[in-house]
Amino acid sequence: MLDALSLTDYLALMFGVYLIAAGVGLMLDGETYVGMLQEFRDNAALGYLVGIMAFSIGVVLVRLHNDWGSWVSCLVSVVGWVSLIEGVLLLAFRRQFLNLFLKVVINRSLVMGFSIVCFLLGALLLASVLL
Repeated sequence: MLDALSLTDYLALMFGVYLIAAGVGLMLDGETYVGMLQEFRDNAALGYLVGIMAFSIGVVLVRLHNDWGSWVSCLVSVVGWVSLIEGVLLLAFRRQFLNLFLKVVINRSLVMGFSIVCFLLGALLLASVLL
């Protein structure tokens, strides 16, 4: 089945599974995720490594898939650009970026809202491939 998928559909499938898993994790254990963000902000080595990973993944995604032809391809391309930008921000301004992010997500209702958005986006991406 996976061999017959286009690059857009394959990435949409992978991002869909990821977003659903992240959404469920945030719904069930949002406080732990906020705690991880605080630890991540305070650990320079981990921040640097994750910044390199996010940047690298973003560069590859933007290079291989920078397609804006349909809503699915746009969403997949946005994920690549967001990853690339996140990597740059983590490498250059890790503490400031994470402090700003922590101010936004520290509210439990915002974490729940973000989890629902993640879950719904993931379901939408999966549906675009499987239906």
